[in-house]
Amino acid sequence: MTGQQADIQWYIAREGKQHGPLSDVEMRTFVAQGHLKPTDLIWRPGFADWRPAPAVFPFQQPEAAPAQPRPTTQGRRAEPSRGPGAPAAAGGQPTFEPNRIRVARGSDDSRSSGARRALGILALLALLGGGGWYAWQSGALDSLRDRLTTSKEGEQVPTVAAPDASTPPAPEATAPAASSAEVDAGAQQLDSKFEKMAAWSVVKREFPDWYGEQLRQAAKLSAENQPETAVNKHLAEALVALRRQHANDALSASTPRLKDVATAFLNNLKSLANKSVGACYGFISQGETSPAVLEVLQSPDQGAAVQAQVAAIFEAIADGRKSPTPHDKAVKADYDILVQELTKLGWKENDLQVFSNPTLLSREPPERVCQMVQDWFNAHLAVADQGTQERLLVETLKPVVSG
Repeated sequence: MTGQQADIQWYIAREGKQHGPLSDVEMRTFVAQGHLKPTDLIWRPGFADWRPAPAVFPFQQPEAAPAQPRPTTQGRRAEPSRGPGAPAAAGGQPTFEPNRIRVARGSDDSRSSGARRALGILALLALLGGGGWYAWQSGALDSLRDRLTTSKEGEQVPTVAAPDASTPPAPEATAPAASSAEVDAGAQQLDSKFEKMAAWSVVKREFPDWYGEQLRQAAKLSAENQPETAVNKHLAEALVALRRQHANDALSASTPRLKDVATAFLNNLKSLANKSVGACYGFISQGETSPAVLEVLQSPDQGAAVQAQVAAIFEAIADGRKSPTPHDKAVKADYDILVQELTKLGWKENDLQVFSNPTLLSREPPERVCQMVQDWFNAHLAVADQGTQERLLVETLKPVVSG
């Protein structure tokens, strides 16, 4: 996790009450597990005002209610006056439980259950910010969820005020304003460079206005003598934000496109692992903004693998926007087949236990975590039945496109 990401403090406003702060990892885990409501307001330092949650984080489209919904843990707490249920109850999403991804020892379907639950830890690994699984163990998110769903009138909760806009920036933060001519020239230079890169070519084709604006912002930073690392980080963060915004479109792509994303993700992991274990592990935990990826992301040669992965995701986004494809949810039989493929790769019961348990996985060396994630995707791509593979890929790729 970079220092800047570690310093981000998020706040949530819900029904007139304000809650926080949450670290960046805690906030993204909270969002990934479906506990942020579309009616919530979000603020963090750098925002001029509170923003609607959907403007900051992508939301899954609501799904039709199943004919026979499975039991949930909502019965533990009655909420008759809160109107629609929390997002965890919508669309069959699970209620947030820190221990829900643990494998039940001795159960008949513990191996396939472990495969299903491993998706939870994979989602946390893919969240920006390393060590995201610790948020599950700490109980901090569970505590926040409880406060959000049980707050009563008169309760005292933390409040946050926007920073004083009249406070002048530190002298070193003040830079000479770039001229329009400088910005235009810099944007043209970047465009010439990016035309040779797979990811930016797709983004330019699908989001031309967004692309042009990002080039101008990057050129402005360069004209203001910002270091190249700052410019690259700005572009990477903007690309991540756009990807998250269209995560649902990516997951609505055709099965061949989803398979392309999984293949490109795996190839990128292998490429980074060949560079160093730290590069592979950093990408798993921090995504495109990890130092190792930032170092090569804008390089046509060194960054070819990560460029191919980003391009595959945005090709899926384009496909999902133009011709959305409905996908069925994975079932137990699908995970049984996945376990068979993992077994062929040498996985034992203990490996499923480790990969499904945040406490155990956090104790594993980065080299093993990197290899296990590669095995996980290799197993998906080895599934012969197309229907089974499709259902499994949709679940596994959720953190890849939205994390």
